[in-house]
Amino acid sequence: MRRFLVPLVCVILAGCDSPTPGSHGSAAGGEAATNGGGAPVSAGPPASGTGDQGTPNGGAGASGDAGSSLSLDGGPPAARITSGTIGFHLLLGVNGSSAPGDTLSLAGDNYTDLIASNLVAGVMYGHLIRETTPNMGFDRDYLYGSIFGQLLQENLDTELYTSSSHLIDPSPLQQAVMGTGQGGPYQINDYAADMVYGSYAPQGNALINYVAVQKNIGYSFASAATQYEQPTPASFNDKYYGPMLTAYFHFNDYVALHKIGVVGGYTPQWEPAYDDALTNFEKLPGNFLDVLLNVAYNQGYYGPLVTSYSQEGAAATAATLATVDSYSSVWGVNDTYQQYPFQVRYYLDQLYDNPAPMTGVVPDNHVVFAVTALRGIFASCFETLAYVDAASTYAFITEAQATAAFDAATASAGVPSTGTLDVSNAAERAQIFTVIEQAIGGLETSLGTNFTATTVTGL
Repeated sequence: MRRFLVPLVCVILAGCDSPTPGSHGSAAGGEAATNGGGAPVSAGPPASGTGDQGTPNGGAGASGDAGSSLSLDGGPPAARITSGTIGFHLLLGVNGSSAPGDTLSLAGDNYTDLIASNLVAGVMYGHLIRETTPNMGFDRDYLYGSIFGQLLQENLDTELYTSSSHLIDPSPLQQAVMGTGQGGPYQINDYAADMVYGSYAPQGNALINYVAVQKNIGYSFASAATQYEQPTPASFNDKYYGPMLTAYFHFNDYVALHKIGVVGGYTPQWEPAYDDALTNFEKLPGNFLDVLLNVAYNQGYYGPLVTSYSQEGAAATAATLATVDSYSSVWGVNDTYQQYPFQVRYYLDQLYDNPAPMTGVVPDNHVVFAVTALRGIFASCFETLAYVDAASTYAFITEAQATAAFDAATASAGVPSTGTLDVSNAAERAQIFTVIEQAIGGLETSLGTNFTATTVTGL
C-alpha cells in the first residue's frame, strides 16, 4: 500500500509559522519514484574495496535483547545461501488487499547488501536512543529492523534495486520519491523541519543540526530554512547514507516528543503518558517502542495513535506486550495508520523467518551475511558520517577507523572473519546485532565523539 503525503498543519507553538513537527506523512501517492539526479552520495569518498564486494546474508531470530556467545565458521558456502521471498505492500487481513503488491526474491543476494546497510542503520538507531536513555529497553528485532521495514512499505518499488549501484532507487520509474517535500525512498517528508520549534529554521532539532549527518545532507545550513521548497537531495538515495539519515530522523522524533511541551510551555496531548511509557519501557525489555515511534512517523505526533500507544505503554505489563505482539488489534482493520507499524513488523517477520501472524506458517527464508562483506558495509555506512576531531576539524569517518572498530567487535564476540551469519536464524541474528552494537560503541569511543551531538551552526 502506498499512501499520500499527509499535510503538515500548524499548532500553537512559539514562533510556529510553518508546518507542525511530527506530521511526517508517507509515500508519494503516485506510484513512481527515483533518485534525484542519479548520483551516489555527493560528499565523502566511497569505501575502497568495501560495500559492494562480497555478499552479506541475513536470517531470522527471536525478539528481545538476548545476546549470544555463538561462534561460527560458516561451513562451505554452498551449505549456507540466501533464499526465499519477502512480500510487501499489503493490508494485514483486509479482504482484497492482503496479497502482497510487491516481492523481493532473496535468492542470488541482489538485496543482501541493502538489507545489511539497513540493519547497520537500525542498530545505530538503537544506539542513539540508548545514548540518550541508557536503560531503555526495546525489541531489538523490530526496532533494529524498522528502517528496512519502512523502506519496503514507504518506497515505491524497492524490488527494482540492483546491488551494482549505490542507489536505492535506480529506476526512472521511481522519480517521485525524490521530488520536493518527499524525503527520498524512506519518505521522511519533513526532514527539513525543526521538530520541536515547529518551523524550518533549524534551532537544534532538525536533521541538519546533527553533527554526524550534516556534512553529507546535501544542503547548507544557510539554506536550510527554504530546503522544503527544493527537491530531495541525491544523498538520500544512497544505500549507505539514506538508511543512516533515516535512523537519525526517527531518533529526532524520540527526543522531540519529550521536548515539545518543555520548550513550548504547555502539555501536548501525548504527555505525561509518553514520558511515563518510556520510564515503564526501561523495565519491559521486548516492549513496543518501535510501534509507538512508527505511528509518530506515520500518522504524526498530533494524531491519536501517539497518545493512545503512549497511554498503553505507560501502564503496560508483560501481558500487554503479548497482546500487542499478536497482531489481533489490527488484523482486518482497514486503517492505514493503525496498520503501518504492524506492516513493518510483518515484513521483518518474513526476513527473520518467524511464524506468520494468525496462521503460524514459517516462510523458510534465509539471508546470509558473509562477515567480511558485513565489515565492508559497516565501513561504507559510517564513511558517510562525519565528526569533529581533536584538532577541531570537521571530517568524514574513514574506512580504517570503521573497520578497526568492526574487527575489535568481531574478535570480542568470537566471530571468525571468514564466517557467515544468517539473519533468519535467531541466535545468529542476535550475534549480528551484538557485533554491530559493539562496533558502533567502539568507533564512537575511538573517535572521541558522541553520535547524538548537535550544532546550531554550519560546520
